[in-house]
Amino acid sequence: MVSFQEIKQKYKQCSIEILKRLVGNGKIEGGDYVALNPKRNDNRLGSFRIDVQTGRFHDFATGDRGGSILDLASFVYDCDLLTAVQKLQQLFHFLASTSVAADIIPAKKKELDAVYIWNKSAKAQHQYLNKKKVTIGNARVNLYKGNAQLVIPLTDFCPTSEENLRIKGLQFVDEDGRKSFPLPFKGLFHVASDYGVSKEITVICEGYATARSIAKSADFYVIAAMFACNLKSVAEKISKQFPNSKIVIAADNDETGRKAAEDAKQVMSSIEIIYPTHECNDFNDLYVAYGTEAVKACLKEVNHG
Repeated sequence: MVSFQEIKQKYKQCSIEILKRLVGNGKIEGGDYVALNPKRNDNRLGSFRIDVQTGRFHDFATGDRGGSILDLASFVYDCDLLTAVQKLQQLFHFLASTSVAADIIPAKKKELDAVYIWNKSAKAQHQYLNKKKVTIGNARVNLYKGNAQLVIPLTDFCPTSEENLRIKGLQFVDEDGRKSFPLPFKGLFHVASDYGVSKEITVICEGYATARSIAKSADFYVIAAMFACNLKSVAEKISKQFPNSKIVIAADNDETGRKAAEDAKQVMSSIEIIYPTHECNDFNDLYVAYGTEAVKACLKEVNHG
């Protein structure tokens, strides 16, 4: 049985990332997320506002409104409430309500499921990689119901090789770029560079494609935290595993990314933050538009001290 209340509570764990997926990039004003209304030809921020804590929304230009994140999903996908819940759970599996049966499944069994999927996957090219102009790195591809899914392994401890990669979760990316997590991802991360790269400098960023762009452009150890809300937890884990490593946050150049980077810096005052140039939103955008040299130019500013 679906627990609407439980989903509303879980939504608060990563509200900004969920809102970005539903309505696109926006900005935070007070307690509101202000974005363009995806259901109309909206080209100016201001009238479509969403309460970050609850998902309650109101478009002052059209009168469209709803009282929760479930209503917002129903509005965006133009569907009934139950279908909206199912769509949210497909995109963010940690929103799925639990049952007594699910509660008694040992954590080890869930880890084995992730490992099983990983072992059934293989190195291959993928449409999402082509779009982002990056190579597959430490990920794999799996066929699910005839569709190719990029399978990105998530861990809580940096391995020295693929043989001792401790898989705790996965991110799936469809060919159209839609992303989902079959298990909670908080505190987990993906190693996007070669496992044996020097740990003198560790670069942490948000997404997989961004991390792969940086890894291809510079000989740094690169970590993808997967979402902005996860940067701080990942920075804390990396600082403990590699206490002598210089940590750099390669932040997304939007309000959410900047705030998350500053929050991560609280872990250690020596953490350095860099942003992409040329008014790009992230380092993959910079890489796609201007190439490796533009990314290298940003990274050149990083101190080795």
